[in-house]
Amino acid sequence: MSEDDTHLDPSVLGTKAHWDDLYALELTNHAANPSDIGTVWFSDADCETRIYRYLTDELELPSSATFLDVGTGNGHLLFSLLEDGDFVGEGMVGVDYSERSVELAKNIASQTPGAEDVRFLQLDIIKETPELEFFGAQVANEGGFDVVLDKGTFDAISLSDERLEDGRRVYEIYPEKVAKWVKPQDGVLLITSCNWTEEELVRKVTAGGGLEASGRVRYPEFTFGGKKGSAVCTVAFKRTR
Repeated sequence: MSEDDTHLDPSVLGTKAHWDDLYALELTNHAANPSDIGTVWFSDADCETRIYRYLTDELELPSSATFLDVGTGNGHLLFSLLEDGDFVGEGMVGVDYSERSVELAKNIASQTPGAEDVRFLQLDIIKETPELEFFGAQVANEGGFDVVLDKGTFDAISLSDERLEDGRRVYEIYPEKVAKWVKPQDGVLLITSCNWTEEELVRKVTAGGGLEASGRVRYPEFTFGGKKGSAVCTVAFKRTR
């Protein structure tokens, strides 16, 4: 098997049942204690702060920038972008294939200052192909989102054992599905992964030819076996067509 043909072994983390059960538990916990918002993925790597700095310092996005968070979970990534006031909730949308995830995110948004305009929608990004109008008139008029965010969703889809009709693993269709929601000229897809190395992530996401790597978020690096790397990588991609 060539390096380009490598796949991750399927896991329960790649099943909808797992995430439905997880968010059902987190809904119960949040109802009992509103300060319990559930798991914040990659918090050990200070991922959300680093993403925020990349968006504001490197890309210098305006406050009016629009965001789509795919596999939004509890919505925390979007809420974190609102904390310092550089961005506004009106241009933010979070989607997840778990109805319980969407319910949890909505509940947390109702208790989060400034998040009342953030919208959360149920959507299976692999099995459904909505047009931009699904996300609102502003996004449709502008031809896509300024930023499409993915914090661990590509990882989870990569762990699914489901296959397409042509035999491919479902994660292999992810880039072409998501790319069409990125604004064509200057929009960015920002993927954070702990299951793929930066080199593997770039290779997998650009394989279809519709996206190219355009930048990266920096994390502390370590050296192992003579090679440098980090536990988490976040790579920016732009549309090529």
